[in-house]
Amino acid sequence: MTTRKLLFIDRTATLLLSILLLGVGAAALWWWDGRTIAGITPLETSDVTTVSDTIESSWFPWVAAVVGVLLAVVALRWIVAHLTPATVKRLRLGGTDTTGRLEVAADKVAASAADALGDTLGVRSTNGSVLRDRGQMVARLKVTVEPDVDLAALAERADIVSAQLATALERKDLRCDVRVHVARSGRRLTRAR
Repeated sequence: MTTRKLLFIDRTATLLLSILLLGVGAAALWWWDGRTIAGITPLETSDVTTVSDTIESSWFPWVAAVVGVLLAVVALRWIVAHLTPATVKRLRLGGTDTTGRLEVAADKVAASAADALGDTLGVRSTNGSVLRDRGQMVARLKVTVEPDVDLAALAERADIVSAQLATALERKDLRCDVRVHVARSGRRLTRAR
């Protein structure tokens, strides 16, 4: 999941890359136009001796390899940071003080809340987890429902479950996020006769 630190890094990198691309674009326009700006003229198109001398030097392949490896490591770290969710393993309960600590397994609590949503008519399956999203503690409940489910009843039940979860854990910083997925095709529910 996305944390505030990761968002800051993403936005800073995007800003720096944008400034770099604007600078390269402005330099390309200046080179194409050939005008003198503040007594400085752009490089001639046929003058590539400096570049070829640098590439042919003995140290260039080693520096290029080190820069390539560093960029690959940074890119992999960036991808991993975006893929791994910031899941919360344990939640500290409201009765915690200097005499002791009360904790509960976060995934079990979220699964129980999701199961409570599963009692609603038309709910096919449920899943729950607790994670940290942009600095907020979020209990994410995923619900798959039949296409003909009563959404008003589901929303009412989701509100009740969310309130019960907040009351049971005594955590004012915990938010509840209920994500509803509608099944593509309905399945026949068995009915009592």
